[in-house]
Amino acid sequence: MTVFSAIKTFLMNHIVSRITSRVVIVLLSAVLVFSILYHYFMRDDAVSPSTILGAVVVPFQEGANEVGSFLYRTDTKRLDLKAARERVSELEKENLELREKLDRANEAILENEEFRALLRAKERLESYEMMEAKIIANDGVNSFVRFTINRGTMDGVKPDMNVINADGLVGIVTSVGLNYAVVTSIIEDHSSVSAMTRHGHQNCIAAGDLSSSQKGSMLLTNALADFDPGTDNALVTSSISDKYLPGLLIGYAEEVRLNSDGLTKSGTIRTAVDFTSLDEVLVITTMKEALQETEAEE
Repeated sequence: MTVFSAIKTFLMNHIVSRITSRVVIVLLSAVLVFSILYHYFMRDDAVSPSTILGAVVVPFQEGANEVGSFLYRTDTKRLDLKAARERVSELEKENLELREKLDRANEAILENEEFRALLRAKERLESYEMMEAKIIANDGVNSFVRFTINRGTMDGVKPDMNVINADGLVGIVTSVGLNYAVVTSIIEDHSSVSAMTRHGHQNCIAAGDLSSSQKGSMLLTNALADFDPGTDNALVTSSISDKYLPGLLIGYAEEVRLNSDGLTKSGTIRTAVDFTSLDEVLVITTMKEALQETEAEE
C-alpha cells in the first residue's frame, strides 16, 4: 500500500464519515453569506459599515431618549405632586390655626360686648350697688332655672339679692356658700314677681312656668281689665315687691286677653332675658330692706 492510499483510507474512515449533512449546510450557508457581503461592500455605491451601524443604533438611541424623557417627566410630576400635597397640608394647618385665632377673637369680641352691656346696665341702675359674677354650674337642662355663680359670703353676697344681666331681671339669690351662691331664676315654677308697666300705670303678676319658659315666656296674671299692652307693654318690677328692687325689666306683655270675670286680664310675658344662654350676671348688693330704710329716712 502506498502512502497516498494510506492517507485516502484515513480520511475516508475518520473525517468524511463524520461530516453530516447538517454541517455541510452550515458551511455552505456561511460561504454564501460571505460571498454576498463581499460583493455588496465591494461595489462603488455600497453602504459603509458605519452607515449600517448608524441605521441600527440611532433608532435605538432615539427610543432610549424617549424612554429617558418619559421617566424624567414622570419623576418630575411625582416630585411636583409630592410638593403640592405638602403645600396643601401646610395650608390646611395654617387655615386651622387661623380659624382657631378667629374663633378666639370672636369669643373675645363677644365677651367684650357682654362686658360693655353689663357696664351699660350698671350705668342705667347707677343707684344700685352691684358686682359681676360668672355662672359656674347649671342645674337645668335647656334653661338656666337654678344655677351657681362664683361669688359667695367672702364677696358680701347674701340671700335675696337680686340678679340681673345686660337685658333684664334674671332671678334672686336663694342660698350662699363661702365662695359661691345659688340663684333661682324668675322662670322657675311657682316663682312670682310683682310687676308693673314701665310708667307705673298698671300692676300685675309675672309668674314662672317651666312649660312656658321653653318658649322664652312667663305667665301674666292679675292685670286690670283696662290694661292695654299696645301702648305700654314693657313690664318691670314694682315698688310693692317684698324682695325685688323696683324698676328691673322683666319682659314684654303679649297675647293679653280678658278673663271670664270681666275684671282682669291674663296673657304671657316674653322675657327680656334669654334663659337658654347665660354666662355672666350682675349681683345687686343693694337689698330691698336697706333701700326701704334709706327711702324712709329721706
